[in-house]
Amino acid sequence: MTENKLVSVVIPCYNHGAYLPEALDSVRAQSYPDFEIIVVNDGSTDPETRDVLHSLDQPDCKVLHTDNQGLPAARNNGIRAALGEYICCLDADDRYHPEYFRKAVAILAGDREKRYGAVPSWVRFFGDSDILWKTVGSNTPGFAPFLQGLRNNIQSATMFRRECWERIGGFDESMTAGYEDWDFWIKMLDLGYKWYCLEEPLIYYRRQEGSMVTRADEQRGRLLETLIRNNHSFYVKHLVPMLVARDREVLDLQQDNKTMAARLTDPERDKTSGNLCGKAAPAGKLQRLLRKLFSSRS
Repeated sequence: MTENKLVSVVIPCYNHGAYLPEALDSVRAQSYPDFEIIVVNDGSTDPETRDVLHSLDQPDCKVLHTDNQGLPAARNNGIRAALGEYICCLDADDRYHPEYFRKAVAILAGDREKRYGAVPSWVRFFGDSDILWKTVGSNTPGFAPFLQGLRNNIQSATMFRRECWERIGGFDESMTAGYEDWDFWIKMLDLGYKWYCLEEPLIYYRRQEGSMVTRADEQRGRLLETLIRNNHSFYVKHLVPMLVARDREVLDLQQDNKTMAARLTDPERDKTSGNLCGKAAPAGKLQRLLRKLFSSRS
């Protein structure tokens, strides 16, 4: 039987009091019993949020009140106060499936060689989107560490070993505009850790307009510069496979575009194949534009 390990759940909160009870309920509903909750009030100014935070004086929940320092610092502050061997950083507007802790702890505790630094799961988006994000790990097809340099392939609420955070030096507190979790996962891989992916949706991510992820993407160029500067050796080491992978994606996209253009500009093909519900493709200017866009130059 797997030895029980304490899981420390760190929940930074800045003016998200309306969602916080839902996040807390998802932790308290876990089938795995050994956890502590540390909510970090990152200088919230919203009266409702402050009221919710001051009402959380319960045995299983500690609240840290700090000045507003940004998300990465709030996570670090919570982890410094944590006692657990395993850490989860849950955003105040997200939540977990009741079985996530039990299944993730079983992988980490059973990994005596400590090959795995983190245990992600598939992610179910909710709110403005209903999408299933099928995360990959070293136990699933399609995983390669260098791909993390191209895009963030792991959700921030993923459980990880505290020793990884210690070896990395915590989240980069200068990255207050975003991508701090992407930076953290790259550093974990660069230390030689792998991920084990639970192939079912056990993490729920709230997608909404104006979220931090959306704001970060608006500053993507500047944030990528910081990401590459922070992980220079990783990008140098993996530059060639990253470029090859990006070329392959572009070629695949071009082929998909050609196929789509052929279907839209060839009514007879659509009639025989059943595309567009058997209706003729649009004519006139759209056809000419598509022929120009998807000519043999690509």
